[in-house]
Amino acid sequence: MALKDDKPRVMAALSRTGGLRRVLPAWPDVWAELPCAVVTEAANRPADHRDDRERVTELEYYVRVFASRAEEAARAAEAVDAAMLELGYARTMAWEDDGAPVRQKVLRYRIYL
Repeated sequence: MALKDDKPRVMAALSRTGGLRRVLPAWPDVWAELPCAVVTEAANRPADHRDDRERVTELEYYVRVFASRAEEAARAAEAVDAAMLELGYARTMAWEDDGAPVRQKVLRYRIYL
């Protein structure tokens, strides 16, 4: 089985939320377009083998939401959470960094494909 990558599907779904100005695959160079989200792979590991082949893969993605205000980050994170749950992901954790000038809400999601 080839290495699985669900990032394109995740990014497309997050782009349709309406709560984000941009969805990026890597950390932005500038913070001009907020709120935005960055999607990065956290884990990609075999979850089940049969007949000497990987049949199920566990994927985890971090979705980092950046905004200028904590309230804006919270609203965007709610939209992200709804979109990820709709895709079949389960949220495994969330935390926030309310530093200036950019606030960050970090969410991690898991799915078995």
